Amino acid sequence: MSAAVAPVAVEAESAARDVASSLAERIGAFAPFLAAALTFAIAASIIALYPVGIFHDDGVYLILAKALANGHGYRYLNIPGAPVATHYPPVYPLLLAVLWKLAPFPDNITIILLANAILLAVTAWGLTRFVSRTLGWTPSAAAALALVGTLSLPLLTLATVALSEVCFLALLVPALARCERALTAPRSRAHDIAMGMLAGSLALVRTHGVVLAGALAVVLVYRREWRRALLVIAGSAVLLVPWQLWIALNDSVLPEPLRGSYGSYLGWFVDGVTHGGWPQLIGTVLRNISECAALIADRFALWPRGVWPVIPMVVAVFCLAVGALRLRPRAPVTVVFGAAYMAVTLVWPFASWRFLWGVWPLLLLFVAAGAETIVRWRPRARSLALVRFASAAAVGLLLAGVVRDEWATFSGRLWVSPVRDATRNIAPAMRWISKNTRPSDVVIADAEPLVYLLTDRRAIPPVAFTATEYLTPRSRSVDAAALAELVRRYPVRYVVTVVPSTAAAARTFATPSTARGFTIRETDRLGGGAAFEVTRP
Repeated sequence: MSAAVAPVAVEAESAARDVASSLAERIGAFAPFLAAALTFAIAASIIALYPVGIFHDDGVYLILAKALANGHGYRYLNIPGAPVATHYPPVYPLLLAVLWKLAPFPDNITIILLANAILLAVTAWGLTRFVSRTLGWTPSAAAALALVGTLSLPLLTLATVALSEVCFLALLVPALARCERALTAPRSRAHDIAMGMLAGSLALVRTHGVVLAGALAVVLVYRREWRRALLVIAGSAVLLVPWQLWIALNDSVLPEPLRGSYGSYLGWFVDGVTHGGWPQLIGTVLRNISECAALIADRFALWPRGVWPVIPMVVAVFCLAVGALRLRPRAPVTVVFGAAYMAVTLVWPFASWRFLWGVWPLLLLFVAAGAETIVRWRPRARSLALVRFASAAAVGLLLAGVVRDEWATFSGRLWVSPVRDATRNIAPAMRWISKNTRPSDVVIADAEPLVYLLTDRRAIPPVAFTATEYLTPRSRSVDAAALAELVRRYPVRYVVTVVPSTAAAARTFATPSTARGFTIRETDRLGGGAAFEVTRP
């Protein structure tokens, strides 16, 4: 009896394994779509109208979109004379221009934010596929990583405002996957040029995306594929050289005080290094290292107070380094890209949170890969058993910190805090401008893109934005000189600010002067700032 039953049992067991394997394959095939669907559902459910322009960049993106959609070209409509735009790469404004036409402003903001939710879902889809197919993770593990990365505070905050980071990330992840696949087999010249164009296109979304083309070329050079590396560089140049020529031909139109906020990124950076020298560069790197460490600690700390966040920060950085070593054989372009991207982040004299948050899922990938390596480590020497258990406990501490961070994010709806705080700060100035100025007036004001979009007044910033101020605050004399140049250059009627230092600079022109050609008279107090009227002889 048992001899007769045995073959049947073996066959049944084999059939069960086949069913389980088939089910796993189907789940794996659907994992990217499930991750994308869940990401979109949550991201779309939290979007809300907000005063676009309170973060400056978001407002300028919308101004450029409006200009493109209405046939004015790539121009800053908020600045008198509508000069040609040279600061922001054109891909994201072009996308917004298409969406701008679907509904009148400000109703189209909802459409734009829904597009961000779609882009975030594309990121989750692409990351799940990339991690499972290229790195060999199980589909469920890859989807879990994608969900934790995209539904975290950094990405939810960026997706609920009109900023380009989510668009950049949605293109970056598939581009990385394609670059990794391009290394595995010989390709035609046309293919390598196309890969260079794909990598270079990231720089037309966010300028520092140029490091992807460099990363791919570096990996090819390391593999002694010199011709392919040159073709990749040539392909990226096909897209990037025209944009750089556009900048070179049009950037000088702007007066000096506007070039920091509206001119060339590279010119702004070089000007900072020229004036600040090595102390500027070294000081920027040290400050950004500190800020990046604090950002990582904040996301992974189980107890986010006192010195306790230092422990998970050190563990996370160690896991990140181990993860880079683990991923290097299967994803060398991704590892080189990550290193180059962090190098740019450290030397760039600007708050590093947007750089780090803009690639947060990739940072989590490195940390998770390192954590997996540590947990799977099995030392042969018994004397290292305690080290193994301590390492595993440290990884568990990181996981607990991530859970705490996600709980705090959703229970407190923390993604709305930046919008709420910025709106509260700028509200007095916006109320004053709406009540006391005419549509034909030119206004110097904080959050000038917001002023233009919501009141239709042409508006420019009150002070210059310089690279050196990242370490050394601007002096009152520097602010006053910039303000004077703007008042002389443009037919400014009012100066409105909620910033005490800007108000102090404006008060230096309260005394009438024939030689100066204008007077700035204070008319109202706005908290720590004030409203001023510009009079001319």
